[in-house]
Amino acid sequence: MTTGALLNAFDTEWIGVIHEQTPKYLSGYMDETIRNRIVLAYLRKYGRIKLGANSPLCIWNVKFDQQPIESANDSGTLNYSRHDLQRQAALDWRGYVGTDMLTEKEYLMNQGPGAILQRYAEIIPSLMESLTDHFGGQVYIDGNATNNENKIHGLESFMATGGTNVVTDIVMQPSDSYAGLSTALANQGGTWSADYADGAGVAPNDALGSDWPAGSGDVKYDFFSPLLVNWSSSSWGTGAQTWEANSERCIRQTHIWQVHRAGMRNKPKVALMSQDMYAGYLNGQESKQRIIIPHRESQQLGFADAINQEGLALQHDFEVAPETAYLFSPEACELSSLDKVLFGYRGPDYSMRDRAYLFYVGFWGNMRFRPKHFAKIKNFVAS
Repeated sequence: MTTGALLNAFDTEWIGVIHEQTPKYLSGYMDETIRNRIVLAYLRKYGRIKLGANSPLCIWNVKFDQQPIESANDSGTLNYSRHDLQRQAALDWRGYVGTDMLTEKEYLMNQGPGAILQRYAEIIPSLMESLTDHFGGQVYIDGNATNNENKIHGLESFMATGGTNVVTDIVMQPSDSYAGLSTALANQGGTWSADYADGAGVAPNDALGSDWPAGSGDVKYDFFSPLLVNWSSSSWGTGAQTWEANSERCIRQTHIWQVHRAGMRNKPKVALMSQDMYAGYLNGQESKQRIIIPHRESQQLGFADAINQEGLALQHDFEVAPETAYLFSPEACELSSLDKVLFGYRGPDYSMRDRAYLFYVGFWGNMRFRPKHFAKIKNFVAS
């Protein structure tokens, strides 16, 4: 819908016209916003945008373990017992608002439905543009960081590292707290194979003492742990520590590890990277005389410049921090809005105190993730 829709009834009470036309306009603007943001586009395609999520808190259960399976013969007595397989994660709701006002003086200066409707035909698009431009970048922020108490929990909310990490390490040790649960490996118990420790090769992380994320182990060992990959490691086998040299191997190995430990069902669909990382990847492919193949699914969603590496879409996003990329699984996260629409609005309502008509647009809700299905690629340890 165009802004001209707000000007279609000059002989009608102006507030009534705005109340009637604004929801239609916001619906069209929300649709355009989703189409222009690859994360939101993928979330909508896979049905991961939830509206009307009215509850006191954003709470969900996370399965961290499985019932034990034992070998059996044709005789003997079976033992039955209950198993606690769930842990509960919880986040509070967060919000964003944009406001504007039409003062009484301004109202009197612009008396007449046409003039006032024209004023709001300028305000509403401007407010929505501000809100959606700002909101797109919130997908990546740390909602637990200082001064972010009212911002949604983005990807960085569970991507912190810990332990001892050195330049030869390909993966970092996850160590964060998200939705009341720890992302540290083996926080709920479990074991993982340690064949590399026996001299079979170089372990992905030397201090970890296991093959993780290679090898195999218990489901609960890494049930809430993201994969943090060091593209500047000296162990990629290229003889270099640059992104251009290591990018193809790094993305390939990260993708394989994510499918290996999290399964095909929720495998990553897209690698979202900063502009410098995207350009560096293309430069690396150019030096190898590779043909760049477009990514069909992303193209169908409207992102013509997304490219394909072994089924994974590679796309740059303005808000991704420099020298950083994320492997994103849309089926393993959800964007929830408390309202019946993604972006709600109120007004215009007259305020005696302000002597003005007040108007605002906003979002109330949050994002929730299953960290195991997400990966971050960065130069965590460069030397």
